[in-house]
Amino acid sequence: MRLLLLAVAFAVPLIFPVWAQDKPPAPKKKPAAKTQQAVHKKPTPEQIRKFNQLEKKQAAAAPSSAAKK
Repeated sequence: MRLLLLAVAFAVPLIFPVWAQDKPPAPKKKPAAKTQQAVHKKPTPEQIRKFNQLEKKQAAAAPSSAAKK
């Protein structure tokens, strides 16, 4: 009786890993969208130059539009 109990005690842990391998692997998660990362990049020198030019144009246009009113 003891020998049967010992045999079952040793066989059960060996059976469960084999049974677990029969399951298909879990589906992989999709990676997050990469568009959010691009938002926080530093502006390029060309973008800075264009922004400064636009500010100068707006600053130059602002006093003349106020005088016309």
